[in-house]
Amino acid sequence: MVKFKIIILTLAFLAALIASLSIPNWGASEKQPLGFAPGVGLRLPESGIGDVGFEIFTIYVFPFEILALVLTAALVGAVWVARKEIA
Repeated sequence: MVKFKIIILTLAFLAALIASLSIPNWGASEKQPLGFAPGVGLRLPESGIGDVGFEIFTIYVFPFEILALVLTAALVGAVWVARKEIA
């Protein structure tokens, strides 16, 4: 009985994930610049943190989501393995 609940929860989670990835427009109609340009009188940041964040959330968004799912599954698996058996 417990396995059916896990299967149902897994399918519900996957359905929600697929819906969240396929339904939004993802800004296809908006033409935004693909770079960071500082305002007038401002200088570029000295670190590359902005560039890394920009690439993660534009170019590498799908691998980033897959990595998040893998890490979540690893966390759930670690909790499952570490749980105590009730005698």
